[in-house]
Amino acid sequence: MATEYPNSQRQRSCDAIPGPPPPRPGSAVRPRSPAGGVTVSTPETMPVTRQVAASGSLLFSIWSSQFGISLVYGAVPGVLLALQIEDLAGDDKVAVLSIFTFLGAIAALLAQPLAGMLSDRTRTRWGSRTPYVLGGTIVVAPILFSMGFIESLAVLGVLYVASEFVLSASQGPLAAILPDRVPENRRGRFSAGLGLGIMLGSVGGTILGSVLADDLVVAYMVLSVLPLAFTATRLFIARDSDNRESAPTPASDSARWWRTFFVNPRTHPDFWWAVGSRTFVYTGFFIIQGYALYILSDYIGAGEAAVDYVGIAAAIAAVCISLTAVPAGLLSDRLGRRKVFVTVASIVMALGLLIPLAAPTVEGYLTMMVVVALAFGTFEAVDTALVTQVLPRSNSFAQDLGVTNVAAIAPQILAPALAGVIVIVTGSFAPLFPVAAVIVVIGGVVVFRVRGVR
Repeated sequence: MATEYPNSQRQRSCDAIPGPPPPRPGSAVRPRSPAGGVTVSTPETMPVTRQVAASGSLLFSIWSSQFGISLVYGAVPGVLLALQIEDLAGDDKVAVLSIFTFLGAIAALLAQPLAGMLSDRTRTRWGSRTPYVLGGTIVVAPILFSMGFIESLAVLGVLYVASEFVLSASQGPLAAILPDRVPENRRGRFSAGLGLGIMLGSVGGTILGSVLADDLVVAYMVLSVLPLAFTATRLFIARDSDNRESAPTPASDSARWWRTFFVNPRTHPDFWWAVGSRTFVYTGFFIIQGYALYILSDYIGAGEAAVDYVGIAAAIAAVCISLTAVPAGLLSDRLGRRKVFVTVASIVMALGLLIPLAAPTVEGYLTMMVVVALAFGTFEAVDTALVTQVLPRSNSFAQDLGVTNVAAIAPQILAPALAGVIVIVTGSFAPLFPVAAVIVVIGGVVVFRVRGVR
């Protein structure tokens, strides 16, 4: 017969049952699964000190890799390639540069989502992202090195398009590290780091290209090494975990694999509004940026000194971008808002783009760069965070980010082609500025159609 105990005695008996010791003050409690096994730590459950340390090193690794890749984007199409085309094509330089950048952007357009899809399905000891980030810079090195010796427009075009394809295949998997490893409430600062890598790399590449413009062989030799040096940080700093034992992503049927790139606009409208907003802002930006050398030499009247002013403008832009990108990302995280930052930045950019129209001087152009760079630093930091919050599928981050990055690549197709047509039809670079301003404002307005992000 069971003995009945008073409630107080029953409580004392239960208290006597040994259990896990209480945590020491200040220590982190490791959560346990219902079955008693220890759960895997996540950014939300890992100790705060460890999380901060990992975040700092991961942020540096992302920034460094993006900076190294973007050096090429700043130096080649805007300076070195433009100078080579000017020497080889003469008066047809605008049309030839438009064709080259169009073909290069098409290659990049195909590379990012394709590499993203492959990355999502890759299982290696270095994770699924690093093999593509580092591998792309290894493959592109001999391509860039060869471009310094080319004296044929056709061969130069083939090599340039190949370099765009390979480097773009690195960028999609690199951007996917954010949704892979960074919680939403910290993506603003990480997006700022990624954006700073893009912008400072592009600006640094422009400066480097301007400084080394007198010796194209040396310029391309340096550019062939730098991306590899910077992306090598992925092997040593905040490296991705071995994922060989992770569950594989289901392979698509070979006859239907292309459908995985399609995101239904009816079920995921926020995704497409975010893509549309980014496309407009980038198109307006690249209408001017893609023709910086020719605008300075022909419209501003700087002549042969245009190359030097391109470098000066790039240095100014680097400082201004640094002043706004990180504070904007941090403030966006703190307020929990993205869209208002994107819209305000777009309006300020548009106003800045109109300055050379009223003041077609070197001073006017440099003032434009100050205003546009301050605004673009804010836009790039916050918009990247916004995009990661509207990705439609949790098992294909790299592939979906590759699709959204089309919004940054497509303007490299649209902008040079559109700008080239405007210049050829009107016979002047002046109309480029109001056209670019209007397009940027449209991008800032469209973002308010995104409903799932504040």
